[in-house]
Amino acid sequence: MNASTYRLPAHASPNYYDVHIDARLGREEFTGSVNITLDLHTEKDTIELHARDLTIADAQLKIGEKTHIAAVTSDPDNERIVLKFSQELPAGRAELLINFAGKVSQTLRGLYLAQNRPEQLLCTQCEAIEARAIFPCFDEPMFKAQFAFEVTTAPDAIVLANGPLLSVIDGESSRTWKFVPTKKMSSYLVALVIGDVAGTEEKVVNDIPLRVWAMRGKEQMGSFALDYTARLLPWYEDYFGVPYHYDKYDQVAVPGFAAGAMENSGLVLFRQELLIMAPGSTSWRQEKSIAHVIAHEFAHMWFGNLVTMQWWDDLWLNEAFAEWMSYRVISDISPEYRMWDDFQGGKNYALTVDSLESTHPIYSPVETPAQARELFDAITYTKGCAVLRMLENFLGQEAFRAGLRNYMKEFSEGNARGGDLWRHLQAASNQPVVQIMESWIMQSGYPCIQVNLEVADDQPQLHVSQQRFFSNPQVTKENKQLWLVPLVIRYADDEGVHVLRHVLADNEERLSLNVTGKLKWCYANAEEIGFYRQNPDSELLAKLLEHIDQLNPSEQMGLLADQWALTHNGKQKIAHFLDVLAALVSKSDNYNLLFEIVNRLHTLERMVEDTEDATALDHFRRWVKDMFKTWLDTLGFGSRPDESPEVAQQRVATIDAMATLAHHPETVARARELAEREAADPKTVDANLATMLVTIDAQFGDVETFKKHVDVYQARKAAGFPPQEVTRYVYSFPAFRAPEQVAQTLSLLDEGISPREAVIPTLGRMFGARHSQIAAWEYFKANWSLIKDMGSGALFEAAGKLPFSMRAEVVEFGDAHVKGEADMAYAKALENMDLLAEFQARVKDDLIKWLTNVKL
Repeated sequence: MNASTYRLPAHASPNYYDVHIDARLGREEFTGSVNITLDLHTEKDTIELHARDLTIADAQLKIGEKTHIAAVTSDPDNERIVLKFSQELPAGRAELLINFAGKVSQTLRGLYLAQNRPEQLLCTQCEAIEARAIFPCFDEPMFKAQFAFEVTTAPDAIVLANGPLLSVIDGESSRTWKFVPTKKMSSYLVALVIGDVAGTEEKVVNDIPLRVWAMRGKEQMGSFALDYTARLLPWYEDYFGVPYHYDKYDQVAVPGFAAGAMENSGLVLFRQELLIMAPGSTSWRQEKSIAHVIAHEFAHMWFGNLVTMQWWDDLWLNEAFAEWMSYRVISDISPEYRMWDDFQGGKNYALTVDSLESTHPIYSPVETPAQARELFDAITYTKGCAVLRMLENFLGQEAFRAGLRNYMKEFSEGNARGGDLWRHLQAASNQPVVQIMESWIMQSGYPCIQVNLEVADDQPQLHVSQQRFFSNPQVTKENKQLWLVPLVIRYADDEGVHVLRHVLADNEERLSLNVTGKLKWCYANAEEIGFYRQNPDSELLAKLLEHIDQLNPSEQMGLLADQWALTHNGKQKIAHFLDVLAALVSKSDNYNLLFEIVNRLHTLERMVEDTEDATALDHFRRWVKDMFKTWLDTLGFGSRPDESPEVAQQRVATIDAMATLAHHPETVARARELAEREAADPKTVDANLATMLVTIDAQFGDVETFKKHVDVYQARKAAGFPPQEVTRYVYSFPAFRAPEQVAQTLSLLDEGISPREAVIPTLGRMFGARHSQIAAWEYFKANWSLIKDMGSGALFEAAGKLPFSMRAEVVEFGDAHVKGEADMAYAKALENMDLLAEFQARVKDDLIKWLTNVKL
């Protein structure tokens, strides 16, 4: 791909597409024609547009009554075709007709076969640059147009498209579905579904018909999604000050999807487990996840679809805004979900990624398709979301919404850049939004705020300073980066809790605290809204641990995450972190914090295992048991009729710790007994606990257990069980430890028993475990071509979890195959491998010493 010639020339632009596709399940090829109404802006004898892996039969251009036949040249390097005419074409309106043929993809991109046998559909995924693999088009966000689809297929198939159905015409052995033209939109938002689907009853809200679709027999599992969407629509219309723009809103659960979901205008596609569910089959966390993904995709109908980025370098604004909006709306209409607490886990991952030297700014230039694909990452989604949340908190909700509404009105049905939004927000708030946002989106990384407690004139004050945070303790270069940091500091004295707001613009400042009596505690990132880490001095940290119950759940999680990060980069000792972790287990009942603690313990387990010190490992497991035994005695294994969803999540974290980490025999035995009950009838166990039980059964299972899991998985697929009761088994396979089962897990991918959508998640889990990562690496190398074609080259980042002794092998493969395809993933893999090796070498002795001496 030649980056300099990737963008199409601007002398022709589309207004309207008439697209006819003939595609049928069971056929490897499809045929079609496209009639594009164009505006020719300058006199040229060529027209260029995108096409990939399409066979072009012929192309002709009609201007008035005259038809011009084109000579078609393919340019596969730049994924386009060049139409050459015998004379220069006059500027003005024209119609371009192209007949073509293509192949149904097996890679979850373009027009592809979505299947999880026995279920199968034909459907599409066009973002970012896949519409060109379905029909010739101007496949860039700037080229907005209307799309009118006509689809011919088998007579027993149902067809869905972006627009409402206009007519159905029966042929001798086919049926043709014709759809109402769409509103103006970009080509990456095109969508089709072809197959045996059925929908819920239509629900009309504010004159918009809403419906959820699934494989026939599963449509009633869409009731929760339909009802939640009906609650979202009025809220969004009120918030944006703009009515929903499209003629309908269909959501479809498909049996094979690479992403979580895709926001195609009026026809949103989802992984099944992220849209449909049955009562009693879904955990509280899974229910919240469904609500979150629905809200995210629906927000795109305004931000992304109605107003669209000009080019992929502003992708972050599309995705970050939809992510922020999904948390924002759910926090309003479902406050019991406590979504911003859930956000902290993802935010901490983004902070971890952004502490690498190989990170990238939120705003990153994009020239090639590979660069566009790599931007669908934690920096784009989660850091971007956190920065928008921080900005709204600084500006105030009303000013933020006022600026956003003006932005939506100015650019409706058009394209915009990030700077256009900052301009409107600045005008509405009278705050330096442009300056603030440039400091956060144009440079990589984020600051760590050092917070030291001092006394001046008998009053406490904070000495705060900022410096870019790196995970690598060996970064010696002087870093001069500065951020405009909107600090929100919570502190308590004898009169109660107070809040101090201050924008830190310099390297360091001193802030006076208005304290009555004694300063009890001080937390320098209230609600964990700020995208930064903090390093309180020893006195402040001691006060926080003493009053940990005064911090809200997000702050407790932030404290743990920051202390771990400071340990990783050498500013804290591992023994100190372990003391903090143990204190948090004993003093907090926040279930999200418990999940984060268990995640840290899993990391520590791998580190202790790598020391090959059996005594230290035994002490580690006993220490974990001692921390969680009281929790288990209190919670037990069974849910109680009157318990809250939060208590159910505490039980999940506790059993995870006691079984998978402590290897507590009684816990393991009881969990496996319940797993047997789940396999016989999933309704007999708490859905909140079911996935953990199945995973524990796998971790401690043998060849017969593996066979049972495969049999249950296939039987539930065939019987149309709710997706949550199916996927808990497909993702249990990587937990099996024996080499034979590791090999069988990979064979399930090759045989198609595990669906194509499970390839990347399965390999990701296997890379993260010592018992399976070498096998995963060998499979990854052998199947690189498929993984690359699926647009999943970013999985190479997981190679950074391999043993440091394999670094040369990783470099050899990366240089030969990954460079130019997944450059950011390649750089992160090597950096993470180096950091892990350094960290383990640095803390090994202290870790063993602490575990050896811990009181058991």
